[in-house]
Amino acid sequence: MAARTTFLWGLKRSGIHLLVGWLYANLGAHSKGPLANESLHPQLCDGFADEDASVAFVNNCGGLHSRRFALGDLQAGDFRAAANQRSATIFGIEDCSLAFAERTEGVPDATHLLLLRDPLNHMASRLEAATTRPEVFPINEAFVDLLDAYCAEFLGRTARLEAKTLVSYNRFVTDRHYRDELAAGLGLPNHDAISEVSGYGGGSSFSGTREPSPTASLLTRFHQHPLPPRLLDRLLERSSIAEACVTVFHYDLAELSGPG
Repeated sequence: MAARTTFLWGLKRSGIHLLVGWLYANLGAHSKGPLANESLHPQLCDGFADEDASVAFVNNCGGLHSRRFALGDLQAGDFRAAANQRSATIFGIEDCSLAFAERTEGVPDATHLLLLRDPLNHMASRLEAATTRPEVFPINEAFVDLLDAYCAEFLGRTARLEAKTLVSYNRFVTDRHYRDELAAGLGLPNHDAISEVSGYGGGSSFSGTREPSPTASLLTRFHQHPLPPRLLDRLLERSSIAEACVTVFHYDLAELSGPG
């Protein structure tokens, strides 16, 4: 049987590793042993695997800000080589231009998951994380461009990713029925493993890896770290970001983030 490959696309602090843990369990994995293989590209040796279940997660492939580019660029052949090692492999693609999808072409039985968190709470979480690691979580013009591109792809304005499944982080953390439907659409059972906080990415920006954050607090992070007016203006200038707030997350960005 051909190897099953999942490319999970998301922006840092959008809940990537919560979704990874859920997928990993639904693919039948339980343990998290070391992931290393000298025959693979060095960017594909950071993560964990359950060798008994033949499932692996490869962390942060192709990220723009925190990867060591001296390790070299990844190509489709590198992904194929890693995916063929086990029955199922999840590749996390973080803070990465959707143009990078060209590097994944030709990987058989590949599914792309595009994760989007509502921009207001996403930015609040990212701002909080940037207080201690600004080099890992930049919020500059290039990042706002990237967020706008992810919103455009989610809205269907662009089609960079093939065989694409859209995942709303907000619905994922609040709605068991949504998780059931998502798992069914992927041809998986839903073991609903969403309580574990992954050490990758540093856990929650606000509570770290001590314990999972209460669901309600995940949707009100902007109260704990309000967006600076200049950043808010930059977000509102991007039509796809503003539209995603309304049509996907059901709020007006300018109204919800305003005074009071």
